[in-house]
Amino acid sequence: MISLEDASLTKKGIVKLSSATDSDSEALAATPKAVKTVMGEVQAKAPLDSPALTGTPTAPTPETTAAGIEIATAAFVAAKVAQLVGSAPETLKELADALGNDPNFATTVLNKLAGKQPLDDTLTALSGKSVDGLIEYVGLRETINHAADALLKSQNGGDIPEKPLFVQNIGALPASGTAVAANRLASRGALPALTGTTRGSDGGLIMGEV
Repeated sequence: MISLEDASLTKKGIVKLSSATDSDSEALAATPKAVKTVMGEVQAKAPLDSPALTGTPTAPTPETTAAGIEIATAAFVAAKVAQLVGSAPETLKELADALGNDPNFATTVLNKLAGKQPLDDTLTALSGKSVDGLIEYVGLRETINHAADALLKSQNGGDIPEKPLFVQNIGALPASGTAVAANRLASRGALPALTGTTRGSDGGLIMGEV
């Protein structure tokens, strides 16, 4: 009887068939079943070059200080966003307060602008003028100058600067006037000629007969 030895990498011999897919034995021969099982597992794996992953693939989460070519996982991104927002809470709050916490701020601003005077060269030029400049522009300087010399109605002539000259200019007889003054006015045609005598009163001269 011929005695056959077990086969090895260096000599021929008897081998045993095995369907195991996790054995590292060099004396066992893989069955077609084992080969098929391994092939099925290999085909289920993604290629190293541009893999198209499905489901929920996972990867190690880098430190938030990472700045290399590591894969940025969802956890990494969430941590970085929280870090960014957490570093400026006061700034964001100040912006919200400045906008009046108005979620429709842009629409509000547009509505406000719609009610404003359209840009106009004349109005823009006027906006930079002083009060005197505006007076000159609308041509009120002469009117204002005349108004400064005007008498107030409420003063009833009390604010006339030179009352005797005013009385003379209008040809009136002052309350303290004399018969001589009255006759002078009469000679000018300002008063009818006096007849008889006159007598004084608090209100001026009163003409009468004696």
